[in-house]
Amino acid sequence: MNIKLLKTFRILYVEDEDVLREEVAQNIAPFVKEVVCAVDGIDGFNKYSADRNYFDIIITDILMPRMNGLEMVDKIRKIDAEIPIIYTTAFNDNEYMQKTIEQSIVSYIIKPIDIEQLFKAIEKASFQIENERLKRQLLTMNEELERLVEQKTKELRDANKELVRQLHTDNLTKLSNRRALLEDINKMDHPVVSIIDIDSFKTINDLYGESVGNEILISCASQIKRFAKANGYKAYRMGADVFAMSRDGELNLDDLARLIKEISSNRIWVEKYSMMVGIDITIGVCDDTVDIVEKAHMALVRAKERKISLLMYGSELDAQDEYENDIKWTKIIKESIENNKVVGYYQPIVDANGQIAKYECLMRILQNDEVFIPCYFLDIAKKVKLYPELTKIIIKTAFENARKYKKAININLSIQDISNKEVVTLITDELANGDVAEFITFELLESESIEDYEKIISFINMIKSMRCKIAIDDFGSGYSNFSYLLRLKPDYIKIDGSLVKNIHIDHNSYLITKTINDFAHSLNIKTVAEFVHCKEVFELLKEIGVDRYQGFYFSKPNETIV
Repeated sequence: MNIKLLKTFRILYVEDEDVLREEVAQNIAPFVKEVVCAVDGIDGFNKYSADRNYFDIIITDILMPRMNGLEMVDKIRKIDAEIPIIYTTAFNDNEYMQKTIEQSIVSYIIKPIDIEQLFKAIEKASFQIENERLKRQLLTMNEELERLVEQKTKELRDANKELVRQLHTDNLTKLSNRRALLEDINKMDHPVVSIIDIDSFKTINDLYGESVGNEILISCASQIKRFAKANGYKAYRMGADVFAMSRDGELNLDDLARLIKEISSNRIWVEKYSMMVGIDITIGVCDDTVDIVEKAHMALVRAKERKISLLMYGSELDAQDEYENDIKWTKIIKESIENNKVVGYYQPIVDANGQIAKYECLMRILQNDEVFIPCYFLDIAKKVKLYPELTKIIIKTAFENARKYKKAININLSIQDISNKEVVTLITDELANGDVAEFITFELLESESIEDYEKIISFINMIKSMRCKIAIDDFGSGYSNFSYLLRLKPDYIKIDGSLVKNIHIDHNSYLITKTINDFAHSLNIKTVAEFVHCKEVFELLKEIGVDRYQGFYFSKPNETIV
């Protein structure tokens, strides 16, 4: 018998014979935690029901005055179907035996009571008690685990909400930012966008200093916000001295002309110099349905060139220039494909000691001793249906160098690439051709344009089954919902450079970067920080605990692999 377990038991002993009750209680009391005696069924039930969780075992006589043991146990069983019960009786009656079986008792002991038999019955009950305690323990642990999971889920949800808020808010002016504007106009049926620039702001900043420049930006933001709210717009800061307004509805140029007048007529008090500073603004506006922000900005640029304060976008602003540029680059792209001028440049990704861990393969076009990055030609390549050819060249190049140098290489893929059967077939053929999968990681661009998650998840599962790894590129630049990571389950995320580059001067950028890193690590996802451009940023990233680092501080992209 487990004496240590026995010492934890509280026993309710119900017996109407005084001498027998005292004798049995004295015999078992030294071995258990407590024996509580009752003189009949009513007394026993009252003591039990006073605290239903107090007793571990009930030992009871059957024949007693006022209420017998069978009746008492029937009442107890309605409250607790599990508590172990041992009957003691001077009668070996079949009817009693049948009744006790129905009551699910542990043992039935014939009087006179043999203490050894009684302890055997208690030992039998102890197994049931131990199981019940274990079940309760597990239930408590499970409830605590559920509580902790719920608490952590709430914390992560709150952190995600705060992260989303920060990612959509300009730190200086507290206005919504460019990311918020792009998301807002995607929800509108008839968006109108106005891009607002403070004239000669650089001169003001250079003349009075950054602190005064910030005062002016905050004041101007406040004026634009008040005007926007009063006239059915929403205000944004796009960066530097550029603001924006948007609304869903008809364009009203009179509104914008009034804003220009209000800003120019309201001079700003600068406390540091005890003087008033006046500013003027220029506005470019567009109500098109495609590339509306870019076109509004184009109208702003043309307005400044023409030295007018307000200009609405029209197709005459860019059609000819765009057409000529498209023709030029289409020719360059075709010639580059035919003459092997589409090449991979390799930028190292290093560990905390600055040692190269892997490389990212980046697309470049070589033309007349110049090296062109994708922003010059990628959109045009997509427009003229040459983009898949460029992608396939880079994929082949990356695989060749992974085999040749036995170095780990990251390859960038867009959603368009994953949807292209030829590109996917090329990838699977390359992986099937030689033992190179362990060196390859595919970087998928984190984007709000993702709609067919099942296709992406299917591609990821296939790639992982072939022993390659998956990274999410530019995390923090687009939708940035943490559920994105939960669904795609990547091996790495690359924290976008727009967050990383300012962590040494912008506390919000630091907090957002740390939050992303901590959340990724909680999911066993490794992190890579992009745009590491100085030692101070590198040291802060190491302090945060980022796993890998990439940027000009270590190396620019080049044609060679070390």
